[in-house]
Amino acid sequence: MARKDGKDRGLYEHPTRSGIWWICYFDANGRRHRERAGSKGFARKLYEKRKTEIREERFFPPQRRRTVLFEELLENYQRACTGAHRGEAWGPERYRRLSQAFGSQPAAAITPIAIEVFRDQLSRDHAPATVNRHLQLLRAIFLRGVRDGKVESTPTNGVKLYRENNRRDRYLADREEHLLLSALPQWLHPVVTVALHTGMRKGELLKLKWADVDFLSGTITVRTPKSGEDEHLIMNDTVRRTLMELRKSRPNNVPLTSRALSDRGGYVFTAPEGGYIHSLNRYWYPALRRAGIEDFRFHDLRHTFASRAAMSGVDLYTLQALMRHRSPQMTQRYAHLSAAHQREAVTLLDRWHQRPNASAER
Repeated sequence: MARKDGKDRGLYEHPTRSGIWWICYFDANGRRHRERAGSKGFARKLYEKRKTEIREERFFPPQRRRTVLFEELLENYQRACTGAHRGEAWGPERYRRLSQAFGSQPAAAITPIAIEVFRDQLSRDHAPATVNRHLQLLRAIFLRGVRDGKVESTPTNGVKLYRENNRRDRYLADREEHLLLSALPQWLHPVVTVALHTGMRKGELLKLKWADVDFLSGTITVRTPKSGEDEHLIMNDTVRRTLMELRKSRPNNVPLTSRALSDRGGYVFTAPEGGYIHSLNRYWYPALRRAGIEDFRFHDLRHTFASRAAMSGVDLYTLQALMRHRSPQMTQRYAHLSAAHQREAVTLLDRWHQRPNASAER
């Protein structure tokens, strides 16, 4: 507690050693008020300001806020995501764990220390990436609460995420590809097929326009990719055939969105009604569950493209160009998949050693 005399009068820290300071003061009618201030320095200034307002009869106590439980913030966020078809990406398990940890608590009473305790407990049974997704969801819930005026701030600020190992070797097996396509709606099959045969990222696929598909030269132009400069991809026969069939099947009366070009269809891949595809989550994650495919993201289709290329004997230099990687280190992760072809190449040296005149020539 603060001292009764001195510059810390009316200040106290709660919870202890949390770094969160409060002020306590009495108005002209003798009614006690408490306010959360934040840092100790700001608490001192706020305390002096309130005392001056009371002394000059300019103090008007703030309206008491209704206590908002965290469960209410979580439910509001879920409703918003359901309306925008974005909730599937988080998964029900994460909502359930957050509800169990914080659901019955007042949202304003949840502290960074409490979140760190939750983080550390979760890390005992889950990978750093899984823990971080929970913390990111928690932050999104609070930010929505701030936007809706239900809380004043988010306690997730300052809570550090765990360092993740972003390297993933997950790629689609042949059997899984069949199961995935069977579970997805038919109109999404061309998206998956082109992804598997070009290695294009999801954003690049959804923004692809017919003006960037050149059937004459057999190339696809990727506008404003991750590298920042337009890039050109080579279409194989599967991609060319898939896109030509898609083009022929596109009706002339497909409605154009404001973002589309004036040519027929505008975007290559569109929703069934012809509009821009804003998110695949509402189709992607339910299809994975129906197919029984675990731990697989849309971006892993890109890994599948690279993995299959490496296992087909494509050298790493060529694979780097196909993947549009800036450095060879990014492509090196697929080196172990071409081990069989490397062994085959090394056996060529046996033939050199077994030449009849090899010893004489040396």
